[in-house]
Amino acid sequence: MKIAIAGFGALGARLGVMLQAGGHEVTGIDGWPAHIAAINTKGLTVVKDNDAPQKYFVPVMPASEVTGTFDLIILLTKTPQLDRMLTDIQPIITDTTKLLVLSNGLGNIEVMAKHVSRHQILAGVTLWTSSLIKPGEIHVTGSGSIKLQAIGDADVQSIADALNQAGLNAEITPDVMTAIWHKAGINAVLNPLSVLLNANIAEFGTAGNAMDLALNILDEMKQVGASQGIKVDVSGIMTDLSQLLKPENAGNHFPSMYQDIQNGKHTEIDFLNGYFAKIGHQSGIPTPFNALVTRLTHAKEDIERVKLAKQQENFEI
Repeated sequence: MKIAIAGFGALGARLGVMLQAGGHEVTGIDGWPAHIAAINTKGLTVVKDNDAPQKYFVPVMPASEVTGTFDLIILLTKTPQLDRMLTDIQPIITDTTKLLVLSNGLGNIEVMAKHVSRHQILAGVTLWTSSLIKPGEIHVTGSGSIKLQAIGDADVQSIADALNQAGLNAEITPDVMTAIWHKAGINAVLNPLSVLLNANIAEFGTAGNAMDLALNILDEMKQVGASQGIKVDVSGIMTDLSQLLKPENAGNHFPSMYQDIQNGKHTEIDFLNGYFAKIGHQSGIPTPFNALVTRLTHAKEDIERVKLAKQQENFEI
């Protein structure tokens, strides 16, 4: 397949090299000039566990420079930037192009439906992880999987086959929204709390009240989910969290929100805890803990951006 990955950051790059190795023609689309330049001039450096670094050459460019058509576009743009990305890549989307969103957060499908017909939309959730160390270099650990479902009547089997050809462990599910909310629950715990506690996943787990904090978030999320017809399995999320805390799994990983904060970027908090708080407010469901976590995370964004601005005279606040 001819595949574009919109959002060629840490995870997009990992999936990109796997898809390329699986025989697909891959193009990366990204908006970070330094990252694009590093990959196009020196190749993408991938460090897996304690193995020697490997170099991969995948063409990467800004949306304004992409031409041609694609069978599949995988969307890994941060949710706050998804609408802008879809607007920018509109010239390369045809009536037969399928779009698979794997971005974290909630509300992505509604944004996509403003740009393409429902028969082109596939929603998915992935457990693959990756860390962006510097422009043109990612570190990856462990394995992962992808669950996906056609929102309309798209041929989801051909997409799953293409992903599995690259070893991405894709599985078609009849209820992807439950899986998306499940992962959103995991992210709503690990992402903001790693930021607020300045900890990686394993370090967060060493806090004596770590699981109590998780339950504060998830119990409110469950009530909000029920109002939207989504069954949130709190015990299942807690089980997955306990596994992720282990260093041999994802314990040594700093979640993407932590990485965004360190790089002075706005986070996806409004599409995780902030989303629960917003829907809760609209539905008359109290969500004081998620509302507080959202406000504290925004405060942390501001503090870190000011710090970076002092270090870099041309940094945009």
